[in-house]
Amino acid sequence: MDRIRQAGAKGITAEEITQQEQIPVSIVYTTLKELYRLEYVFLYPRQKKEKGERKKRFVCERGSWGKYGIDKEFDAIIKVNGITEGIMDDLRQPIMKIFDEIYEKFSSKRELHQFLPIKDTNICPNCQRSHESMEFFYAMLLRSIDLMITESKEIKDFLIEKGYAHEEQP
Repeated sequence: MDRIRQAGAKGITAEEITQQEQIPVSIVYTTLKELYRLEYVFLYPRQKKEKGERKKRFVCERGSWGKYGIDKEFDAIIKVNGITEGIMDDLRQPIMKIFDEIYEKFSSKRELHQFLPIKDTNICPNCQRSHESMEFFYAMLLRSIDLMITESKEIKDFLIEKGYAHEEQP
């Protein structure tokens, strides 16, 4: 995945991965096939390839930060009931404000600037967005939510109130 992600928007061929990683081509093809099946990579569009290029180029479609995944059945039921849409409506403006503040802070502080995704590079030919930048903001949001859920007194009190936690015993 790292090699595919590093290759950026133009992608990488199985042969290039084999050469760079010194891994047998059969293992590379098997792995790429599975990553494609799981929708972690996609094929670079034929119409965007250079003239005469025939080899399949694999491009990273999405990255995964942390250990989170959503069960398909659970996802479907919360969509049908409008829960996801309601949460998104409530959080959209505050999150966009936070993202803007994060961007400004990382842009203005020298020690943070190095972690900010590079502009106008690795733009995905499929969605016309930088996956690196989306992953950056996604990671910031996930890490903040993780800390809030695992360490905040407010969440602990909420869980106790709902019967999902107990007061700590002295």
